[in-house]
Amino acid sequence: MLWTVPILFITALLLTWFYRSSTYRLFDDPLENAITDLIAAVETGEASLPANTLFLTREPIDPRYQRALSGRYWMIGKYLSDGQLVPSRASRSLSGETISLAPSIKKAIDAQSQSEFRTTAIGPDDEPLRVLARPVILPSGELLVMIAAADIREAQRDVRRFAFLATGLMFLLSAAVAFAVFWQVRLGLRPIFDLRQRVVDVREGRIERVDGIYPSEIAPLANELNSLIDHNKDVVDRARTHVSNLAHGLKTPLAVLINEAETSRSGLSEIVMRQANSMKRQVDHHLQRARAAARGQAIGVVTSVEETVFPLARTLEKIYRDKDIAFDIDIPDGLLFRGEKRDFEEITGNLLDNACKWTQSQVRVWAKLIDEGQFTLEVGDDGPGLEEDQYSEALKRGARLDEATPGTGFGLPIVEDLAKAYKGDLKLGRSELGGLSVVLTLPGRV
Repeated sequence: MLWTVPILFITALLLTWFYRSSTYRLFDDPLENAITDLIAAVETGEASLPANTLFLTREPIDPRYQRALSGRYWMIGKYLSDGQLVPSRASRSLSGETISLAPSIKKAIDAQSQSEFRTTAIGPDDEPLRVLARPVILPSGELLVMIAAADIREAQRDVRRFAFLATGLMFLLSAAVAFAVFWQVRLGLRPIFDLRQRVVDVREGRIERVDGIYPSEIAPLANELNSLIDHNKDVVDRARTHVSNLAHGLKTPLAVLINEAETSRSGLSEIVMRQANSMKRQVDHHLQRARAAARGQAIGVVTSVEETVFPLARTLEKIYRDKDIAFDIDIPDGLLFRGEKRDFEEITGNLLDNACKWTQSQVRVWAKLIDEGQFTLEVGDDGPGLEEDQYSEALKRGARLDEATPGTGFGLPIVEDLAKAYKGDLKLGRSELGGLSVVLTLPGRV
């Protein structure tokens, strides 16, 4: 289109130029005939007349040369020494006026006295004229200029009409070509658009595979995409299997160590018990992170945010019934987390449990869909909160800012790791209720 549209408008300009040239040629033919008639009819003075007196044996036969201000004129002129052109003979249609030529014509005649010149001028009725001038040298050596002119207003109107018509037609043709190209591309690329939408549906969890009937050029791409999806699922399944095997292989020896340490009362057993429990928490944390990273690469898995948060809130209301916690939950209908349900339960469970531990009586859960397929989940409470210089410390693994409150110190770090596994992030701040606010950005859709 970037090439076609300019070419069409250049074509309109060229057509207008050709039409203008052909129109002026139609004017030039009668003017040339008139000059030829003048040259054939001009005579110099006879013996009985003053020297160099000009007269015509006959005038051009076009009757418009006889009618005043008719738009057709002829004139035989002489250049004076000062460069002024004065008429020696002229048509009655000039009504005593003269045709003034540009100074450049005099210079051109001096340079090429035998050439014919075409130019424009203003007529006696202030009309634009097409002028044909031809210098003629008499036998006496005197230089005459034969001039024929015609009103070109009608021709200019015709040229403008043609230019408007040509431009309009080219504009319509450009619009038709643009429309045709647009629909040709839309129809030709419809299988690509359909394939793109199906890939989006797979990523969003609406369908599991790229299905459909595609042209022979597109079908291999659809098959390769399905192979890639299957390979992705196989990789995730193998990762889960390896993680589970590792968890089983590590947890069993740790459980044995803990059991043996519990049966002993020595100081060494207490050290073993403490370190074994620390190892167990570290193993649980890193294995959980590995599972999340594997599941975070899965395609097409979605979880309802509403159906996850409300059951957790009801459970925590019973666990912390002594606080009589009021949950304020605002979640858009149909909001989905693009990930595993177990991971989202781990995320929201840790955040809600942490808020319930520190709140006085109120916990607020708020979610909102944002651009680029993501949503924010905010959990805030009316507890004491944290100072800004404590935010980084709260996200360290195993860090506990208050040893009197039960916990392992792995809650927020686990949530942060899970969020990063799904290409999201976690931010701490001050809640509108006065306590801590945890804002998560996660992949999602409605």
